[in-house]
Parts: sequence; structure tokens; C-alpha cells
Amino acid sequence: MITAATTTLDLTPFASWPATGSPPGYFPRPLNEAAEVFYRENGFLVVESAFTAEEVEALNRETTRICRGEAGEVRGLEPGADGLSDEEVLRRYVCIHFPHKLSPLMLETIGHPAIRDTLVRVIGPDVKCMQSMLFIKASGKPGQHWHQDEFYIPTRDRSLAGAWIALDDATVANGCLWVIPGSHRPGIIWPQEMHEDRRFDCSGRSYGHPYAETDAIPVEVKAGSVVFFNGYLLHGSMPNRSRGGYRRSLVNHYMNARSMLPWMSEGKWLAKADYRDIVMVAGDDPYGYKGMEDLARPHVRPSGEGGCGDAANNVRKK
Repeated sequence: MITAATTTLDLTPFASWPATGSPPGYFPRPLNEAAEVFYRENGFLVVESAFTAEEVEALNRETTRICRGEAGEVRGLEPGADGLSDEEVLRRYVCIHFPHKLSPLMLETIGHPAIRDTLVRVIGPDVKCMQSMLFIKASGKPGQHWHQDEFYIPTRDRSLAGAWIALDDATVANGCLWVIPGSHRPGIIWPQEMHEDRRFDCSGRSYGHPYAETDAIPVEVKAGSVVFFNGYLLHGSMPNRSRGGYRRSLVNHYMNARSMLPWMSEGKWLAKADYRDIVMVAGDDPYGYKGMEDLARPHVRPSGEGGCGDAANNVRKK
């Protein structure tokens, strides 16, 4: 058993969430210092009503357009969408990686003011984005097992942060996020193993950590809210068990632009490796002299119902 330096979690504030009003960690804009403190201590926060209903509707329309192949090439997209209803097309997919590569709207969303302003407070003045993921998760589709995002995207300064934009109301029934508050604090990347639990997709399961599922809380949010979470935070989701509909979300990953990013750098000297397929969100890029690269391509993530993908899908095919 791997033991953490700090394993005590104080879940008292979360044990008595009010029946009405906002639970701990849910903040309106503009954010205050209390939001920063909450994020540092718990590893997540929610910005309520960050996107308008009109913005959410536009992103959902764009989601359908992408899944139909109308926005451009997506590796792994199934042919024959013309004769299908929108519902039939959306049910084909759980997740599409890098939608900002073919959607101007989703590229613009990366730097949305509500996201940018929050990240400047919790990361620092210089912020860059390296990945976007579009989750559809129709009724009956799987969730994701416990994991840490820094397991996949390694930053040199532990600054990775996800911005999880709810495009539908996210509830326990339809597979909202679950988080283990404070599990980021030890600063340990826990090992992962493959699993055969078909409630979850193909991504691995973190193990060896000292936390129990009873330490986890659901993060239910209204459409238009954004969940921000630290890259070391243990989190996951359950399947969509609702009777219909989706649990759509757009998830972007960000980090401190002052840190180099040794991501997808096989065969390179990691001390100098710096992934340069990025989008600047705020402040300055100290490594701008290196230029930018166009490396990633949109692709479908297998749902786990018929096989698993691999990291090679993230890289442009030559």
C-alpha cells in the first residue's frame, strides 16, 4: 500500500449540504479570495451560471454538428449519419478529443471570460491550454473510473487544471462528476491499472491511494456552470442511468504558461521537452520564441463497449 503524507480529509462541510441554496465550493462571479482558498484546500470549485443559456445552446448545436461530421474530419467518426436523427447520431459517441481543432466556437470557448478570470486566480497570470474534450454520454453510456488528470498530462509545476463546462444539468442520475475533496494535497501521482468494470470506459483506475469511495462527493451542477479541478485531484463519474437525454460537457485542460509541458514527448530529452500545440489564454508565453506546432487531431475516444484506444490517437498522422 502506498501511503500519502497527508491522508486526513475533513468532509464535515460536505456532509450537511443545504437542501436549498449552493453547497460549499459553489461560487458566483466575480470570484473572491474565499474561492481561491477553497480551491487550494479542496482541489475544486464551481462557478455557477458562467455561461448563458444561449451560449450553452450554441455549444450543444455545435456538438451535434461535430458528431455528424459537418465541422470537419474526426478520426473514428462512424459513416452514414445523413439518414439518422440527431439523437441517433449523438448516441454513437461518449467523447471526442480536440474539438477546438475544427470548431471556431469551441476554440473561442477555451478563453471564455468566466474561465480565463478563474484560472488567473487559481493558476497565475500566464495560462495556456493544451487539450479539449467533448463528452456526450447518452443514457446508458459508461462513466470514468477514479483517476488524476496529471497522470496523463504531466506539468513540471503541478499547475494542471480542468475546466468542466456543463452543457446539460449534471446530476447523480445522469453521471455527474464525483470528486474526493483534498485528495490533491499529498502531491502524489497514484499508479493506474486496467479494469474490467463495464460501468466505466477504457481509461485506467487509480489505486494504492488511502482514500475510500465514502470520501467522495457528487458535484451536481446546472447547465452553464463550470467545475474547475486540480490535476492531482482524484475524480471520476458513474454511467448515465437517466431514462433519456445526455450529460454533455466540454472539458478543457490548462496550466501555468511559465512551465514547460513534457507531454507526448516520446524519444525526447524530457528536461527540454515542451509540447507546443497550445492556445494562450491569459498573460504572456515565455516560450513563444519556440513557435507553435499543429500536432493533435480530433478523434473519437472508444467508449469501452467495443475496445480501447491508445495515446497514439492524439498525434497527427503523417
